This record gives sequence, C-alpha cells and structure tokens, in this order.
Amino acid sequence: MERHPQSTKPMKKGRPLSSGKYATREALEEAIFDRCFNRGWSARHIARVVGLSASTVSALIKRWKEKQSEHNADRS
Repeated sequence: MERHPQSTKPMKKGRPLSSGKYATREALEEAIFDRCFNRGWSARHIARVVGLSASTVSALIKRWKEKQSEHNADRS
C-alpha cells in the first residue's frame, strides 16, 4: 500500500537563512563586513554583537573571502 503524501503544496527545503538581530540578511552582512570585520574583530566577538553563533559568522566570512578572491582573480 502506497503512503499518502503529507502535503501536496510546493515547499522550500530547509530553514530560512538567519539574519540575527537585523531585519534582512543583507543588513546583517553589511553589519558584519562594514562595521565589524574591517575593524579586525574576531568571529566570536562579531557573533556576540550581531546575535548569531560564531560558526555562522565564520561561514559568512569564509564565503565572503572566497567571493573576493574569485573577483580579484577575474580582474587580473
């Protein structure tokens, strides 16, 4: 006997990206990079300021650095 589907509505997979204390993800990234990371703060300190876990902040920084290195590689 085949199981009945739980829902027939289209759904997104996974939870939404965290934005911490900020209204949008873009505002969060701006706060991390413009105000915190460029001052030389550690990921743990930034995490306390923006209201996220240190691992989430580290992942954002890592992804941002990868984008920057790709961008700089394209320019040369």
